[in-house]
Amino acid sequence: MLKKLKPTIAILDSGIGGISILQTLIKKYHSGNFIYFADNLYMPYGNKRKTFLKRRVENIIVELFDKYKVDFVIVACNTASSLIDETKYQNVLTMRFNPNINCFATKLTKKMLHRDNIIADSTLATRIEKNIFNRDKLDSIIKQHIKKYRLNELDCFVLGCTHYELVIDIFKKYCPNSQIIKNSSYILKYINYFPNTTDLTIEFLQSKNSESYLNKLNKLIRR
Repeated sequence: MLKKLKPTIAILDSGIGGISILQTLIKKYHSGNFIYFADNLYMPYGNKRKTFLKRRVENIIVELFDKYKVDFVIVACNTASSLIDETKYQNVLTMRFNPNINCFATKLTKKMLHRDNIIADSTLATRIEKNIFNRDKLDSIIKQHIKKYRLNELDCFVLGCTHYELVIDIFKKYCPNSQIIKNSSYILKYINYFPNTTDLTIEFLQSKNSESYLNKLNKLIRR
């Protein structure tokens, strides 16, 4: 568990999904130093080869520690987390699933974890990324996916992709009788620091520099 007055915490995701974790940390502590690394050059991770993605994420983790001197790295992408052994590193947290609960995730995550109770989709994360500020479009897209996978018939399921967590309110709208769990809650149990100021700094990094994408991240964190 991270214990420091004001650590520098890096959050790594392929795109905007990890913003859900950043928003939760800001809401909880109202302070901190954060670096958000969006690997948008290779977004989405869900359709990449296992060997490429594992090497890619491990290289970014090393760079965040060595170049940016962060204290902690959160691998916010569930797909990437399924490939990374966090015990190899100090101060690295990856997403973990409760094996006893149904999970809605990406196809690569299901392939890596070999679990029958993972319901897998290959396109939703990308569609959320593309339409994040078009609520009407997102409402329609998610409604279709819930119907397709009959998620509303489940008593309980985990959102096994941080992109899905960004629109958990829409999932709840169409699954009113289901308990919907944010998988990031696992990670947040292990983040505990004691800010002595109210200073908040956020630095956004991209693997593919884009002013429009940077504006998108800034707009999303203020939403």
